[in-house]
Amino acid sequence: MRVESFVPVRGDSAVRAFVADAPPTDAGGDCTLARTSGSGALRVVAFFPTRAAMAMSVTLQFDSAGHLISYGEARNPPHFKLPPGATPAMRDSIMHGAQDAIRTTTVSLNYAMDQAFAVNRGGGKPTVAVVGTVRAAEHLQSLGDPAARMERVRKLCGV
Repeated sequence: MRVESFVPVRGDSAVRAFVADAPPTDAGGDCTLARTSGSGALRVVAFFPTRAAMAMSVTLQFDSAGHLISYGEARNPPHFKLPPGATPAMRDSIMHGAQDAIRTTTVSLNYAMDQAFAVNRGGGKPTVAVVGTVRAAEHLQSLGDPAARMERVRKLCGV
């Protein structure tokens, strides 16, 4: 198993300077909703344009009182199929090959910790990551305004 090491650049100015390599897409949309059996916390995932042809996903997590805890989006996620009977080494190799072949961007907003994290990785380029406050990232136009996308997902999925 391979491990990649990187150190994110810290601070709100780094977040504001971050350029997402994979553009957002939120045309169409399919939703899944799941409640935990214990507390009743809710996890919402929207797939764009569809679950079967996903180019981006957005995940919202709410606590049992309905308060938003976190927002996450994965842009241009790698797609791969595992052959029947694939060994753990084969699965690892296929997964890493798919991840290395395509440039992806992820954006995470952790409201409970007031932490924003954005990363570009794969596609034969070095990983670039930033960490700052949610306030610095949630309306950032260079990220495609995650707060506006979150509202679109809430309406689409009825939460």
